[in-house]
Amino acid sequence: MYHELSKILSHGRNIEIGMSEKNHSQTILLLHGFNDTKETYIFIYEELKRKFNLVSLDFRGHGGSDWNEDGIYHPAENLLDLQNVINSLMPENFYILAHSMGAGIAARYTGLFPEKVKGLICLEGFSGLQTNSLEKSRLRNWLDGMAKKTGKKETIRRKISKEEAIKKLSYVYSHLSMDKIVLLADGLTKPMIGGDVTWKNDPRLKVTSPIPFPPELSRELWRSITSPVLMIYGEKTHLKPDNLEEIKSHFKNLTYKEINGSSHNMHHDNPEECMQIINDFFTAILD
Repeated sequence: MYHELSKILSHGRNIEIGMSEKNHSQTILLLHGFNDTKETYIFIYEELKRKFNLVSLDFRGHGGSDWNEDGIYHPAENLLDLQNVINSLMPENFYILAHSMGAGIAARYTGLFPEKVKGLICLEGFSGLQTNSLEKSRLRNWLDGMAKKTGKKETIRRKISKEEAIKKLSYVYSHLSMDKIVLLADGLTKPMIGGDVTWKNDPRLKVTSPIPFPPELSRELWRSITSPVLMIYGEKTHLKPDNLEEIKSHFKNLTYKEINGSSHNMHHDNPEECMQIINDFFTAILD
């Protein structure tokens, strides 16, 4: 038996705390990926909760958290959200399990505060180095895109039917069963008056921030991590960087695994194998 999950809004961020009646001594902070929500851990959440206390949050612009009024999101703000949650809710030392964007944020945070994090699990989350020419193009696209999406957040929430949402997700996750897609749709949308739904996330998130996190600073932070790190990639992911070996070289205590047949979302595609790798990692570092 578990206590009901407590949900709070702190600093405008939607946070969920899952505490077990078994009084687990270990706590994991769950961080979601870009344009996801904390509910996208749905297929491994119960397994994790059997062994750990869990804390999860929606980053700003995502899920149930507040949107930035101007629609501009900077990577450093995600670190601030993370710091506020950790200072308010986390024990002195804890673990982090993070996916994609969340994993990139978690790795930087762990390098900034290595004394706080006992172990880091990254489900992908690392990208290749970008040329100045590409960054210039991103900046121009951002300016054009933001000019089309100005306005207050209340005016840009678009109603759609639940069936439309499920249909759209079935294209994004074409390899998943319909049962899983329906569950993901429940976490990515919220009901509106009249029976329709709307996407939880700010659509302006899709206009990528033109201010990248300095790549050399990222590498300095990765080198500062002292705890064990588990990095998992999907064999069929479309987001494996060409310089992955260079990225891996900056982590002192790294375990790297790939999941055969999995896409970028291995915790959706192969949750059992994903959890087995995670359990093996914890068995090794907790012994």
